[in-house]
Amino acid sequence: MRFNKENLKAHICKRMMDLEKQWGFDPQNGFSQVIKSDIHRIMAYGEYQGLEYLYSDVEYNNIGE
Repeated sequence: MRFNKENLKAHICKRMMDLEKQWGFDPQNGFSQVIKSDIHRIMAYGEYQGLEYLYSDVEYNNIGE
């Protein structure tokens, strides 16, 4: 696979969807969905949120500025 913006975004989306499926995350619910969760689910949500931020940075060309 060639490295470019669209491939990177697709990879990030796939990983986010995998986390949604595995942990039951809802992109509309925010941190409240993990408040009383175990540490593993909270850490997975941190990864999920980080991927969301990264996707946004890639989408809006905020990387490297």
